[in-house]
Amino acid sequence: MRFTPFHSVLLLSLYFAEGFPAGLMVHVIPPVLREHGVPLEYIGLIKMLAFPWVLKFLWAPWVDRYNLFQLGLHKGWIITAIGVVSGLLLWLGTMHPGHLGAWGILLFMLILVCLNFGAATQDIATDGLAVKLLPPPMRGWGNALQVGGYKVGMIVSASLLLMAIDKIGWGLSLYSMAAILVCCLIPIMLFDERPLGETPGSDENLREGESKSPVSLALILNTYLSFLRQPGMIYWVAVLLLFKMPDSLASGMIKPMLVDKGMSLSDVGVVTLLSSLVGVAAVFAGGGFYDRFGPRICLVSLSLLQALALAMYSIVSGGATDMPVVLAVAIFEQIVDSMANVALFAMMMYYCRKEHEGADFTLQACIQVIVSGAAGVFSGFVAKMLGYDGLFIAAGVISLLVASQVLHYFRMDPDAVREWRRLKEAPAE
Repeated sequence: MRFTPFHSVLLLSLYFAEGFPAGLMVHVIPPVLREHGVPLEYIGLIKMLAFPWVLKFLWAPWVDRYNLFQLGLHKGWIITAIGVVSGLLLWLGTMHPGHLGAWGILLFMLILVCLNFGAATQDIATDGLAVKLLPPPMRGWGNALQVGGYKVGMIVSASLLLMAIDKIGWGLSLYSMAAILVCCLIPIMLFDERPLGETPGSDENLREGESKSPVSLALILNTYLSFLRQPGMIYWVAVLLLFKMPDSLASGMIKPMLVDKGMSLSDVGVVTLLSSLVGVAAVFAGGGFYDRFGPRICLVSLSLLQALALAMYSIVSGGATDMPVVLAVAIFEQIVDSMANVALFAMMMYYCRKEHEGADFTLQACIQVIVSGAAGVFSGFVAKMLGYDGLFIAAGVISLLVASQVLHYFRMDPDAVREWRRLKEAPAE
């Protein structure tokens, strides 16, 4: 199957849908809670509710294997997951996080866990579909669509939601977000998945060659162990563990810091909106950068730029809170983050084996989230101990160490670059 403009729209819409829960968790709830006086260390702990993103590899083989509701191997899971997340957003609209009692807070957190579970499941199916749709020479561009769609989703669910809360209230804002999310179902409903090899309506509803073997613990272990035995994997896993950790350490405290410096939710929303819009444009520059120069130059240079971008937030926390300064720092950080994500995800696709695309990409994503997720959880404690200035400077220093680890990976596994060149030159099917 050739990659067509419709496939671009399809991937944009699906990753847009994934950005909704992330925008709510990362950019909306922290400043809303901070505005109501919640301590920083508790705000950081909110990220623990995103644990389904760390554990999604446990059910990825099922998503990668079963044809749910006979709609298509990936299509059925995607439609179901988006529908569930839309319903949960409607439920959240009835519960303002600043006006809840003890039991209400517990229910609110449970809904957020379910929201993340639904979005993580959609991510497994969407990533598997993307790997199959994208020929190797287009993976830089394809991952630009992935990161761009995801960031646009975060813009709508974060920036516009922060501004809307002040104008029309929490409930109506969430209901509007749910309605927009439902519209993301249109492209996937029009998509015919059968040319990829999955035939809705087959008796077994399983991948060819494995139709009579149910998913078991042994099969899951064998799937992931064989993935980890690939040449150079130990060094690549080290990169996955560390690459996004400094960004996660810093990013969770950016919005609370801006609130503490006297910015309103609307002002924070404007900063997030404008910087995210520039970040969306930057993903396509990141895709071109990767396709032109390859993984080594991209990952090393962007690690170094990430160190500078994160450390620059210490200027804002130190008192330079004029809107032009805040915007300049936020825009630079978003450009670097967008380009880095494109390069990382494109490289992850090269390690995905045929017929295991969703599970292999998911395992890499989970590995990447382990350390970065922990950093985000404890970011509030670090900010309380070191102050905002110390937090952002520490994140920049750690990013410099990450750049050295990336260099070490390419020294220990030089075949990675040669394989990228070979796949890049391979003709599209």
